[in-house]
Amino acid sequence: MENARKAWYIMQKDLRSEKKYLVWSIVYAVYMAVMVGTAVRGQMDAPEFVSPVTDGLFMLFIPMLGFYFSRRSFKYLSEDSYTQMLAYFRALPIPDRVIILYRLLQMFMAFIFNGIIFFGLMYWVAEPMRSGMSLAGYLAFSLTWIGYGLALSGPYMYFEFSNHGKAYFRATLILFAGAIVAAIVIKICGGNMLLYSVETATRWKLLSPLMWVMFAAAAASLAAFTKLTLRTLRSRDLV
Repeated sequence: MENARKAWYIMQKDLRSEKKYLVWSIVYAVYMAVMVGTAVRGQMDAPEFVSPVTDGLFMLFIPMLGFYFSRRSFKYLSEDSYTQMLAYFRALPIPDRVIILYRLLQMFMAFIFNGIIFFGLMYWVAEPMRSGMSLAGYLAFSLTWIGYGLALSGPYMYFEFSNHGKAYFRATLILFAGAIVAAIVIKICGGNMLLYSVETATRWKLLSPLMWVMFAAAAASLAAFTKLTLRTLRSRDLV
């Protein structure tokens, strides 16, 4: 409980000092909602044409909803700002468990904040989705993809805390490439993850099996990568 209180205090301090950067998080969420919503509308208007574009957009950008913009995120490549942050926390000293809890709190708060903006605006941009789904169905659809985003956030957290800036950038590119390859493979197999998630959410609403599978995958990923990241932090040389 004490670790959670400390993590919450650090995050509050972060938010107070990064207010001007948070505007960019809103801009990003709005831009992505319009861009992705437009692609979704095109896909749902012509479901007979299975396109990997919408799948690729969702697989690439939904995990990014788990971040909010800050000076640190803008400077991670040029100044290795994440490593500097870890060195600063270690010097205070702040336990590694508190650092992990702080990052998880960041992640969940970002998904709530960005997710409301992104999925709320996309609901109006993607008109066929709005007219064809109930609010409960759309909520299930949104939670399905947030579950996917949380599952991918585990590896992102691990690479963020276990590598210097340039290595983290390369790892991010690998994760991006993996999302693109996955979208292409789904297309080759004749499927479409977006349409399937819409179909299951429309039919089952909050009992959607795909939504609960994504939640289970998210829980397993975060549990595994939290342990792995904690083990790495304990042995990592921050020089």
